[in-house]
Amino acid sequence: MLVAMAQHLNINYAIKWAVNRGRSSSLRVAISWSGGKDSCLAYLKAVQLGFSISCLVTFLWEKPSLAHPLSIIELQAKASGTRLYKARVREPYFEQYRQAIRDLVKENNIEAIIVGDIAPLDAFHGNWMENVCQGLGIRVLKPLWEIERRKLLEDLISSHCKVVFSCVKKPWFSESWVGRELDWESLGELEKLSREYGIDLSGENGEYHTLVLDAPFFKETIKISRYSIDSHNGSFYMRVEEAFLEPKSS
Repeated sequence: MLVAMAQHLNINYAIKWAVNRGRSSSLRVAISWSGGKDSCLAYLKAVQLGFSISCLVTFLWEKPSLAHPLSIIELQAKASGTRLYKARVREPYFEQYRQAIRDLVKENNIEAIIVGDIAPLDAFHGNWMENVCQGLGIRVLKPLWEIERRKLLEDLISSHCKVVFSCVKKPWFSESWVGRELDWESLGELEKLSREYGIDLSGENGEYHTLVLDAPFFKETIKISRYSIDSHNGSFYMRVEEAFLEPKSS
């Protein structure tokens, strides 16, 4: 059944390799976790394929992410009951990422890392994480690879994930999008923007970013009780001022 699911999901070779050999449940797997929708959907797909998640790994740059604040990522890890591994990186990023992966493998005995990548950024560079991990003895699994954009967003919404827009780029989006939920209505508006302006439906070119507040694998939900909206470098973003975990409604 898992083999059929892997084929149905158009999943990359490394995942088919694990599933075909019945190794999905025995591999020690980490999820590359940004706090956004693609990380969440990659987690969901991995669980569907029988993978057991050992930890979330988030890469922290010198300048904190405006779209994905660490305070929310820590709440996400707690809500999911999954240990959070923090890897601090600085320039030169390629070498720093490689060292972070070496440390992840050594300290946690990780055999594979799951990423939420959908497509290569460009034909020359291919997949960033695969390049980073080359020769380090760890497999890169891409459960969302080359799946059609609308299908991914439909899966996310149908799975009852609560996802909000945390950062949107001008001139395509107004500040009213910040804090708005990614649901069927907003998906329809995203499609209209995509048709009119050619933006990527999933925001793969940085048109927008998201935060996950609830997911099927969360034991609690995240409540953002207070935030403000700031403008920086041509984008509107959510400045979270207060957030906490609360029980899921029945």
